[in-house]
Amino acid sequence: MKEYIESSGIEGVDLDMRSEDIEVKARAVIWATGWEPYDAKKLDKLAYGKLPNVVTNMEMERMAAVNGPTKGKIARPSDRQPITKAAFVQCAGSRDEKHLPYCSTVCCMASLKQNRYIREQYPDAEIHIFFIDARTPGRWEDFYQEIQDDEKTIIHRGKVARIEEAEGGMVTVTAENTLTSKLEHVTVDLAILATGMVPTAAKDPPPLSSPPGNQGGNIGGVNQDEFGFIQNNGGSIVISAGVATGPKDVAGSNEEATGAVSQALQMMVRR
Repeated sequence: MKEYIESSGIEGVDLDMRSEDIEVKARAVIWATGWEPYDAKKLDKLAYGKLPNVVTNMEMERMAAVNGPTKGKIARPSDRQPITKAAFVQCAGSRDEKHLPYCSTVCCMASLKQNRYIREQYPDAEIHIFFIDARTPGRWEDFYQEIQDDEKTIIHRGKVARIEEAEGGMVTVTAENTLTSKLEHVTVDLAILATGMVPTAAKDPPPLSSPPGNQGGNIGGVNQDEFGFIQNNGGSIVISAGVATGPKDVAGSNEEATGAVSQALQMMVRR
């Protein structure tokens, strides 16, 4: 990468920069530190980290990226074989009282998009999507309907209970269909876990916030709930935006960021 930048004459990135501390006097701070995926290894029954052909949705995104580790080629991680059947496991950690009890907002749309990635590379591949229920608000409902109309995509209403090893490097996904109350077993080449959103502020809170282990308190005007999301109020110079305040998509994050800037400007005028 460094050689490419030097040879192309690009001057926008200095790979030799060293980290340094900079002190700035500010009247307002916008805290938009984003999120991290939930640790899929905590979902013991879903076999992440145990079976090579179980990956997270973030790993799937990198696999499909032209500048990713596979140059955009989607294949089984274990042996680089083509995909004939794949399964998307929704709410991997989300909407689960033992892990993340809230909905992470973007997972359904991300999986529907990644479903398209696989179908474009493998037109004959069979895709199974396991939902508690699909959440595609607004204009995205049309996209969900388009995926439903695809005869090679099978929608299952039920949360996956476990993933187990099968013959030939394949994996078997087991879920209870909440419409029929019957257990369903699907064996696939690749299982993709739609892991939930965890705010970065949960482990790296802003200044003036509650001390570690005491989230939900109020020191200096910054509140964090029990999950680490920041609750804005009028008494702090720290204004949070995006997933720092709760799960949301890019459009929602942009809207909240615009509001945060407006609020910061008002604070600067008042002070």
